[in-house]
Amino acid sequence: MVCLRIPRRREIVPAAVLALALVVAGCAARGPAETPADPPTQATPEQATPVAPAQSTDPPAETDPPVEPEAPAGIFTESQADRGRTAFDELCAECHTDSEFRGRLFQSNWGRRTVYAFYRTIRSTMPDNNPGGLEEQVYLDVVSYILSLNGHEAGTSELSADSPMREVRIAPASEG
Repeated sequence: MVCLRIPRRREIVPAAVLALALVVAGCAARGPAETPADPPTQATPEQATPVAPAQSTDPPAETDPPVEPEAPAGIFTESQADRGRTAFDELCAECHTDSEFRGRLFQSNWGRRTVYAFYRTIRSTMPDNNPGGLEEQVYLDVVSYILSLNGHEAGTSELSADSPMREVRIAPASEG
């Protein structure tokens, strides 16, 4: 008789997290779909529009390339990151290690995404047995801790739901 071993939860959760990370990375690497350009058409003499010669002798105005706005510095406090570490140790460490949320693999999956996208993801999916069931401040504290793991500097204002999370990337600006 063949006995089937049922995988334990500790084995399933890391596999599910890895599978999700691979799917997200694959979707992000794919980029937007390209649409073929319309083939050029030749205008017939009846369709041609006469063009007047340029009247201005001024040189063309120079324009600066668009500059991406700088992300606000320090969107969380050191004490908030400390609270986040405590919450992570108490609530998340049963299934996760902090090393999952820093380093090359984490940065390749999340580095270019916004803090808000990460916050929204953990808020709606964690903890596994009660998604969205923690106080909002706990989620914000854990995100602050993860930002600190990824080299973000603490500031004087706490991360909040109305903070500039949509303007800040998980990877600090110095990492590109």
